Amino acid sequence: MKPKWNTRYWIVTIVWAGCVQATAEPFAIGPYLGQTPPGSTAQVFAPGLICDARPHRWESHGSFSADGNTFCFKRRGYVIITENTDQNWTTPKRIKSIPSSSFSPCVSLDANSIYFMDIDNPSNFYHPFRCQRTSDGWSLPQKVEPLFNYPGLSHGGFSFAADNSIYIFITWQKGVGRVRGTFYVPYVNNTWARAVKLSVDGGAPGIAPDESFMVFNTSGQPGGLGATDLYLTLRRPDGTWTEARNLGPRINSAYFEYAARISWDKKYMFFTRANGWGENSYRDTADIYWVELKEYLPESYR
Repeated sequence: MKPKWNTRYWIVTIVWAGCVQATAEPFAIGPYLGQTPPGSTAQVFAPGLICDARPHRWESHGSFSADGNTFCFKRRGYVIITENTDQNWTTPKRIKSIPSSSFSPCVSLDANSIYFMDIDNPSNFYHPFRCQRTSDGWSLPQKVEPLFNYPGLSHGGFSFAADNSIYIFITWQKGVGRVRGTFYVPYVNNTWARAVKLSVDGGAPGIAPDESFMVFNTSGQPGGLGATDLYLTLRRPDGTWTEARNLGPRINSAYFEYAARISWDKKYMFFTRANGWGENSYRDTADIYWVELKEYLPESYR
């Protein structure tokens, strides 16, 4: 028979552990990780929770699922996810099956897939991949076929509309030349049809869920404020797009603004602001920002 003090020791230990668990503070509580909504001037999203505002830190490409209960982003080389459960928001956790070479991660509408760009070996060009949620965690990356099967795809940034259609910026080799542009990829019969080139030409398009407007990044335009700026274009009733306009100094800066994502209620835009492209960890810094869109949209587009 074991000594009685040993039994009492384990009882005390179990009770203490239960008390610690019961009183542990959740990572975050409430919509948008409990953050106070921004106004018309862009603010860092969830400082101290998601974004580390100190120099030489890197958070980028923030996106929410359609129900607002899953948030995916990139921290340095890793894709990170946090989810709003019955125990409130979980501590952000790396999706280990997504390699550090990935680019432009985006959570699907139903939060059951994470899409991203990565190098496709042995071609050594970028290609879209996805990892799917399983009962054992996240699957290994799967190549998205066949719509992106362009020879020499070298770049891409994309977002989803409410019907799962994709808006993407790509450049690829075609014959002896190079083709580039912003494309619409409709989702038909549970698969993506071939891409249709749009008149818009800008990087990493962020589409509104109802496809009524789009924000993209570009550089070298008249009136530009920095390395790359965010521009807004509206979709007309006939399906064409208005001339893009710079979103101005309350959103753009002297740095790089890119990777716009529109919230599913169309109230907010999330984007990345950085002083570089993340190739030098001793020099480059990036944060995810968010801003209220009301003042930037005509009333019929809100």
